[in-house]
Amino acid sequence: MPSLRETLNGHLREKHEIIFIAPEYDLFSDDLSPIPGVRGSKYGIEIAKCSWLLPLKRFRRHIRKMRESNSLPSPFRWLINMSILFFLTVTFLLKAFKVCKKDAFKPDLIYAHNQYSALAGFLLGKLWKVPNVTRLYGTFLADLMAKPFVSLRYPTAAAGYLVPSSLLICTNDGTRGDEVARKFRISQKRFRFWQNGVEPPSSPPKMTREDFLTRNPKLNINSKWIVSCSRLSYWKRIDRMLNALVVCKKEGVDCQLIIAGDGPEKENLQNIAKKSHIEDSIVWLGAVDHDDIWGLLNVSDVFTITNDVTNRCNPLYEAAWATLPVVSVKDPSTSDLLIHGENALLADKENPTALGQYLCQICRNEKMKEKMKDSQKRLSASFWTWEERMKAEVKELEKVIRPLGR
Repeated sequence: MPSLRETLNGHLREKHEIIFIAPEYDLFSDDLSPIPGVRGSKYGIEIAKCSWLLPLKRFRRHIRKMRESNSLPSPFRWLINMSILFFLTVTFLLKAFKVCKKDAFKPDLIYAHNQYSALAGFLLGKLWKVPNVTRLYGTFLADLMAKPFVSLRYPTAAAGYLVPSSLLICTNDGTRGDEVARKFRISQKRFRFWQNGVEPPSSPPKMTREDFLTRNPKLNINSKWIVSCSRLSYWKRIDRMLNALVVCKKEGVDCQLIIAGDGPEKENLQNIAKKSHIEDSIVWLGAVDHDDIWGLLNVSDVFTITNDVTNRCNPLYEAAWATLPVVSVKDPSTSDLLIHGENALLADKENPTALGQYLCQICRNEKMKEKMKDSQKRLSASFWTWEERMKAEVKELEKVIRPLGR
């Protein structure tokens, strides 16, 4: 995840020593394979064994298959999420004690990433008498806060806010985490609501279309390249892009949809593409190194993002930094970033025909494309770099550590 990677790299730039404890498996997908190891890490990575998670994943997958739906009935979802929170807390506690004893590592701060690790972070902070920080990468609670007993109905999501912490950092990703914090009456003295930064390349990307062609011969060097960068999860709604591509092909637009990313929805999306007879116009790149993403954005024509929940995310910032015009869906989370007709073309979420027509329009109209590129330059000038973003965070972390004389 780019924001996690850049957070850790930001701490390294400030000469912090990090031991990062990660679960063995992805908590949120039904994939039974361990998470691939991180290559070339400059910080210590310890994997917390989570064999208990496999039966829960199988059970979750079985319920979904029985219902033929990605959603789970509320009682099953509640039970599974609470089980994950309990067992993961115990697993993290045991692993943290083992690692610190083995390496004689004495932490000055416990940093919990996401709601599932918040309780472990709090308990470790109390046991070791050091501050604990919780970092949330978004929330789905904003539209549910008016419902009764929300913290009991969605305890794992609420835990990120309600578990005590010295500092609570919430990403401004369009999911309105600040509204949730106010409704939970989180003290603004310990709450920070920040947009992610952008990590631009140190020098202009040198990769050309020819370079990408040598890696993937399915690419057509003369076509318009429409690029998407995201994990292939259901709520990312890549299917909207596929339906829009059908419109482009009917209109005779010579374009390719280049999808950078992997995930549990890939097989389903490939089946949709095949049934729609557009598989030859899609290039599945799979997971792509971050440096290569910059190169890809630099040689593409259009960026598209069609998420269900929020489109305010790192790939959108990076596309703006690369001055790519954007074709997206109307979304309150990006209302201050994407202006229809200025730097983007925006369709209603359930109107794939309009989305496709906008793709056709930007592919055909070079004058519009250049105008939008200029608008993106002005927008990206207002963004934090990750270095600036992390300097602000480190300053706040030092405040919570300093009273202890550390």
